[in-house]
Formats: sequence, structure tokens, C-alpha cells
Amino acid sequence: MTGTAERVHRALTDVEMAAITAAVDAVGSVRDLVPATARALYTALAPWAGAAPEADPGRTDPPPDRTRFAIPETQWLAIAETCLARAEAFGAGVHAALELHRVMPARYPDPEVTVAPRPRGDHRPPVHDLTVTREAADTIGAASRHCERLAAYFGHGSREHTEAVRSWQCGLSQLFAMSFGACTRIERADELSLTVTSETTGFVHGLHFRPRPGPRPAPAPQPGRWESVF
Repeated sequence: MTGTAERVHRALTDVEMAAITAAVDAVGSVRDLVPATARALYTALAPWAGAAPEADPGRTDPPPDRTRFAIPETQWLAIAETCLARAEAFGAGVHAALELHRVMPARYPDPEVTVAPRPRGDHRPPVHDLTVTREAADTIGAASRHCERLAAYFGHGSREHTEAVRSWQCGLSQLFAMSFGACTRIERADELSLTVTSETTGFVHGLHFRPRPGPRPAPAPQPGRWESVF
């Protein structure tokens, strides 16, 4: 449905969707990513919207009334996915996701509107640089030995053992992921925990060991699991 210049609720055409995708793929910096996505979208919906100051996604003051604009949910999700895929190049997926919700228009269900699957390119940099301090390396070794002690005391495959091993392996895998950038520093937080800093974006999170509450026999190693802390 298309109303007056004050209200535009409609599906985008294939040509308009292609133009938005091209604009996103052409972005060369994280700073321009979300503004370029929103600008291309609003311009496609209504040229006056893309040019109007209140619809300018580059503004830092409160966003415009996005309910003036709406597109089918399938198209909304496809545009967001394209933007987040491009964000991989800058390690800014979390930042982009938060900003998209600030500037994107409303969405509405329309089962008749579909979006053709689009091959997803890999925008990540070719190399992930990991800096691990000496103390962090000792912590990684200590965590592995803690898992071994749990297996020896409670039994290999016990709940205490598998909970720790699975969470530790998942946490290690996340250290190598590039969601927050391709330059990461890993430091010791405590005997079994790590602090992870993206030197690309400045985002800091942790991989912390959380002991299971409750008493335990004095010689027993502490059961628990590793959790990502943001």
C-alpha cells in the first residue's frame, strides 16, 4: 500500500532490492555501512525520503518516525542479512545489528512476497591475527588440565566432565571466530578465565569459568562450565 508523501507501506521491486544490495556491497568502511544501507532503502521507497534530513540515517539525534515506512518482513530480513554479511569485513556484526534496528523501517507480514536466495559471499579478511599473552597461554593450559581432572575424578563422560569440556571447546572456537574483527588480543582474567579484546572494534568480552553452586568434597575439582560474558 502506498499513501501520501507522509506514509509509504509497500513491497520493493526486484530492481530496487538489487540496487540496495549493490549499495551495501560497495561500502568501504564500517562507519558508512548502516547509513548507506538505510539511505539506499529509503531512496528506493520514496526519493524524497532518502533526501529528507529527518530520514538521513547519518544523523545522531533521535531517529525519524519509522512507522511512516514499512516493507514486507521477508525483504526487511533479506536487507538486514546483506548488511550483516558485509559487516563481517569490519568485524562489526553486533554494532551493525544494533544500528539497523534504529534506522530500519517497520515491517509487516506478506506471505506473497518472497526474496530469491542470494549466494552469500565471504567478506571476512583472509587472516585473523591473535595475540595471546604469556599469562593467557598458561590459563588455556590450566583450563584443559581442569577438564582432565574432572574426567579423572567424576569419570570420563560424566555430566561434570562433558559440561566442562563442551563449554570449553565452544569457547575456544569462538576465540577464533571473526565476528568482532580480525585482530584479537587474549589476556588472563583469572586462573581459568580469559578476557578477549577486539583490537579492530574495541569490543571487550570474556570467556569465564562459572563454578557449579553447591558443596563438593574437598579433593574434588570444581565442576562448572565456561560462559561467554559480554
